[in-house]
Amino acid sequence: MIKIGGVPEHFNLPILMAIEKDEFMQHGVDLQWTYYPGGSGAMTRALADGELDLAILLTEGFISAAHNGLSARIVKVYIDSPLVWGIHSGAGSATRSIYDHSPKKYAISRFGSGSHLMAMIHAEQRGEKLDDKDFVVINSLEGAIESLIKNETQVFYWEKMMTKKHVESGEVKLIGEFSAPWSSFLIVATEKSLSEKKDEIHKALELINVASSDFKNNIYAPIELQKRFQMSGQDINSWMGSTVWNTDFTIRKKGLENAIEALSKINNTAAHIDIKQLCAEGLTVK
Repeated sequence: MIKIGGVPEHFNLPILMAIEKDEFMQHGVDLQWTYYPGGSGAMTRALADGELDLAILLTEGFISAAHNGLSARIVKVYIDSPLVWGIHSGAGSATRSIYDHSPKKYAISRFGSGSHLMAMIHAEQRGEKLDDKDFVVINSLEGAIESLIKNETQVFYWEKMMTKKHVESGEVKLIGEFSAPWSSFLIVATEKSLSEKKDEIHKALELINVASSDFKNNIYAPIELQKRFQMSGQDINSWMGSTVWNTDFTIRKKGLENAIEALSKINNTAAHIDIKQLCAEGLTVK
């Protein structure tokens, strides 16, 4: 059995649909999926605790966790295209822009998550510095929306498409966007799992490549996106057209370097971290 975790978002639908159609079991791979609404921070804890063999993590989340001692390696890039982060505030909040100089509290799923790290990276680029007291842990997207509505927090970074329905409903407002120059999602395996389940993991990854490749040509994919994530036809076309799933075992060195450099500027990771040590055997760094 291979235990894999990911966020409850549309990016992971190719894997979920393949599991539901028994495509992994048909090839002798028992892939067990668990959703982690708490995001990369929750999954790095699950990896460290042995609850997961594999996790689909944000690039910046994994690098930060690896620097902080997580015994895991990148086994595959999952999404090559950068993530488009929406920056949100409550509908009744006085905050109109991320560049407002009024005091702000930032909602984050947990420390070490993408919502935490990207807020810090973006602040550094704006010439601002955030510390722990500026953040409020809200655990999930639902927790963030509630916090923003109550004006307990004024800023929240989350994938733009997943929050769009809350913007359209008038619960929150979109006050900006931010994207970073690196691949959005990686598949990471613990060192223990790689030593004990190497062949089964590689087979699972090969099947994920097939599922990802097939997804864009699947006539049922838009129907499932609309049903499961309440996405409009226009949003589906836009999102699928801009999202690039990686379907081989290569990773771009420059993207990792960009992420490491950005993290080093917020004192979160060392600038000299060894990229080769982040990558598992069989992954080609280009």
